[in-house]
Amino acid sequence: MVSPQVPYPAKCLARPRPEAARLPGNVTESLMTDKKTPYLMKGATAPTSASSILISSSRYLNDARVREGIALRMLGRNGRDLPPTYSLPALYEALGAVEDYEEVQRLFDEEKKVNPRFADWLSERYLSTMERDDFRHYPPESVGGIYYRYLHDRQFEPNIIELHEPESDLDYWQMRSSQIHDVFEHILAAAPFDIINEMVPTAMKITNVHSVLSPGLAGKLTIINSTLVSSQLMRATLHYPECMTAIIERMERGLLIGRTSEPYFMLKYEDILHLTPEAAREVIGMRNVLAVDYPELSNVISEGAYFEEMEEVEVRARQREAQEAV
Repeated sequence: MVSPQVPYPAKCLARPRPEAARLPGNVTESLMTDKKTPYLMKGATAPTSASSILISSSRYLNDARVREGIALRMLGRNGRDLPPTYSLPALYEALGAVEDYEEVQRLFDEEKKVNPRFADWLSERYLSTMERDDFRHYPPESVGGIYYRYLHDRQFEPNIIELHEPESDLDYWQMRSSQIHDVFEHILAAAPFDIINEMVPTAMKITNVHSVLSPGLAGKLTIINSTLVSSQLMRATLHYPECMTAIIERMERGLLIGRTSEPYFMLKYEDILHLTPEAAREVIGMRNVLAVDYPELSNVISEGAYFEEMEEVEVRARQREAQEAV
């Protein structure tokens, strides 16, 4: 698919000869054959199609919902009218709508034949039934205590996805991934809960999964991670360039943690809730963690919403501390 509006300065393009035949997509013959054609555009083949709608070799590009969802994440600003995560459900739904689930299950089945540990983990299909108050009595400096304060002070619950009987390996993967996200990918990875530090868990999942699973399945399981990493880089470049250095540092840290750590996504966080984060990392084999916080830049990229949110969190924290002191 070639756009009729080529987004490059005119001086970079070969000037079409008046007699040049017009080809599909408004691509002139001279654009592909003239000696002055830019190097990166040489060798193009004129597109042909009888379709009356936009169509390409990519089912993702062909879907208007995917195009809209990714364009919004990559090109849009973080508005104050909506939370930064508002557009994610629609993007997840769009990506899911174009997925080939038979292909995904085939990749799971092939992986289970050569990866016994992964096969056993999928066979068990363990899901935590813990609720917020179940973390209440863990020591304050323990993983469980830190998680409880996070959940209480932000008025969250542990399960992002409602618990149900998994209908497939992919369904289980998505449910368990949501359960371990805050504990393993934020608390143990020393990534505070803000937009900039979200790059740590997003990036570490990519390299951790690719380190132990076949490329085909790992790619399928990290589509959304790659989408979020690339869109955050683009959005910051366009609208919040002062945040780019911090975002890149957090992305690089996440990639390093995931690449050098054990496959944490198959572990049970319930086994290390009584430990401090430092001790828990030793137990599960999470390596190269470095705690860095960017509150001022998080406020910039959220257009002032982060500091307001933290003020509300601090109010609830003081209320909790007062209740605990009684």
